Amino acid sequence: MSIFNKQPYSDGASDWNTPASVWDIVLPFIPKDKVIWLPFYNDGYAGNYLRSKGFNIIHNADEDFWKNNHGDCVIDNPPYKCVGIIKTKEKIIKKLIEMNKPFMLLVPTTTMQTQYFKKLYDQSPKDFQLVVPQTKYNFEKSPDETEVSKCPFYTLWICWRMNFERDYYIV
Repeated sequence: MSIFNKQPYSDGASDWNTPASVWDIVLPFIPKDKVIWLPFYNDGYAGNYLRSKGFNIIHNADEDFWKNNHGDCVIDNPPYKCVGIIKTKEKIIKKLIEMNKPFMLLVPTTTMQTQYFKKLYDQSPKDFQLVVPQTKYNFEKSPDETEVSKCPFYTLWICWRMNFERDYYIV
């Protein structure tokens, strides 16, 4: 999980990386012909890893998500807990839809059970797709995996206008 690029939005609790093993599972869903924006920087690991896999990545340390718009689509793991921001995931999803920016966001499964998500889904059900992991993901403080979380919740990828062949994948 990433912070908002050096902005004072995080209390440090959300500063966990999505491990390479998780990215490897979803690599087939990431379009090679698009510029991918990863707006939630943390320590830059995700951008560096995806770049090493041949993707065209925009991943800048000193940018505020709320003030920028890069690339063709967003594929990232947004922060789940932030100081001073209520309903962070909701605001991020709404902002990306407002920007008409296709996205693939890794979020807790309970996101699908919220009233705001139901309203967004009801407005454009054909635009949403899901990539659902078969297992619970754990996260890491650093790429060398010396500190790995025992994540207490399950996650899934909520996708919007990614134009996959199917609406639902279990990976």
